[in-house]
Amino acid sequence: MSRPSDAGAALRRRPRARPAAEPGAFGPPGAAGVSLRARVAWGLAFAAAFGVLVWVLRPVFAILAASAGLAYILDPVADWLERRGLSREGAIGVIFLSAFFTALLTVLILLPMFGHELEQIRARVVPAMANLDTQIEPWLARLSAATGRTIELDLAQLQAQAPAWVAEEWPSLQERLTAVGKGLLTQGLGLLNAALNITLMPIFLYYLLLEWDRMVASVHALVPLPFRPRVERVAREVDRRLSAFVRGQITVAAIMAVLYSVGLLIVGVDLALPVGLLSGLLFVVPYLGTAVGVVLGLVLALVKFGLSWHLGGVVAVFVVVQVIEGYLLTPKIVGEQVGLHPLVVMIALIVGGSLLGIWGMLIAIPVTAVLSVIGGEWLDLYRRSRVYLGSP
Repeated sequence: MSRPSDAGAALRRRPRARPAAEPGAFGPPGAAGVSLRARVAWGLAFAAAFGVLVWVLRPVFAILAASAGLAYILDPVADWLERRGLSREGAIGVIFLSAFFTALLTVLILLPMFGHELEQIRARVVPAMANLDTQIEPWLARLSAATGRTIELDLAQLQAQAPAWVAEEWPSLQERLTAVGKGLLTQGLGLLNAALNITLMPIFLYYLLLEWDRMVASVHALVPLPFRPRVERVAREVDRRLSAFVRGQITVAAIMAVLYSVGLLIVGVDLALPVGLLSGLLFVVPYLGTAVGVVLGLVLALVKFGLSWHLGGVVAVFVVVQVIEGYLLTPKIVGEQVGLHPLVVMIALIVGGSLLGIWGMLIAIPVTAVLSVIGGEWLDLYRRSRVYLGSP
């Protein structure tokens, strides 16, 4: 029997070649040589380090997160000033001085106006209550005629007690409003901690703005080399959506604050400028600014004018501005870049508000936008995986 040729023996001894892994089947190209145990170990190590960091920073985590959010918003402004020839420190100084003088002018202009109009509202409350029956009775008569039922409302006792109630309760009402304002700032924190955090916030913001580009580069350098293309793609998409939402919402809110204020001034409502500014600023939380503005505007119009066309004027102002926002401002400034369905936005607001209150409503949309990007990437990986394609 003849011996097999050397070529044939070599052919039989050669191991069968493994099929090449499909891109995206189990990981990025170049990661096949790394064992799953090593990847899990490094992932757990980084997760543990991040958890320890969050636990250590928990006393200042809220203020640090707020400072990071402001730094993210203001970093493009600092970069723009740098491109105009300023140093990084000089650009940050210009931003801080602009914010300080804007706040100072706002306080000096709005506070006296606010106090004067509050006194006018107080002087009008008693006459408005005294004339309540003459305002409401014609409407009750029309309602009774339309429904065929007699509707009676005894306002005599309320009118008799109104002057004394206003005189007694007005100071306590002012104190309650002040307490509510303080409570919003110090909820979950002591008064001392809140004051300390507010004092530290500009310092945190300064250093975060100063080191922002370096921190981003450092985080990028920690990403494993095989994963960098995918991480960079996801990070660019997250930044695009967050930029579209945050900066777009701020621009839209500022424009709406001006439109609300002008509209309420035309109607003749007291405190038109503060109510308009508040409604516009609260628009960063979708639907909240409109709801607060409508309620405040209707109450102020009712106190000043009674049951008149001014109530319809207030509603018309908010309806018109909402139409302008929905059909012109948001499509032109924000566009479809955020990519969230209105139903998803409402669900996100409800969940965020139930979990974290007003802070949860503030961060609900940005967090949902980020999760939508990550979820989209995960679905893309799944559709290209062997599990989905049914490959052996």
